Amino acid sequence: MEQSRTRPPAPRQVLLRLPEDVADQLARTVAPRRRNQFLVDVVAEALADRRAQQDRALAEAAQYLNELEAKHPELARDTDEWVNATLTEPVDTWDPDFDRDAFELGFAEAQAARCAAPAPTDPQP
Repeated sequence: MEQSRTRPPAPRQVLLRLPEDVADQLARTVAPRRRNQFLVDVVAEALADRRAQQDRALAEAAQYLNELEAKHPELARDTDEWVNATLTEPVDTWDPDFDRDAFELGFAEAQAARCAAPAPTDPQP
């Protein structure tokens, strides 16, 4: 299997406004050339914690739903019906002019062009 060589996305510059007391603490605590990485690490850790909390909440909700479905089989039937429902008929059915082969070809070309294009960069202020 060929391993793709992709560059990590360029960092995005953001304006961050800190309360005066927090900025003072940051200046006293973290060396000037280390502050950016310090803030990156703090934000990344906080976001990871938030994702983990959300994942736990979703897992708990799923577990609770599984327990409810075990106690009430009619709920499981409703869930199965909803999951297996067809929301619309296939486009071929309701649009006689739809050309699936042309669509698939155009879609593949657009995907290839998107993958080949350089990543957009944010304008520098």
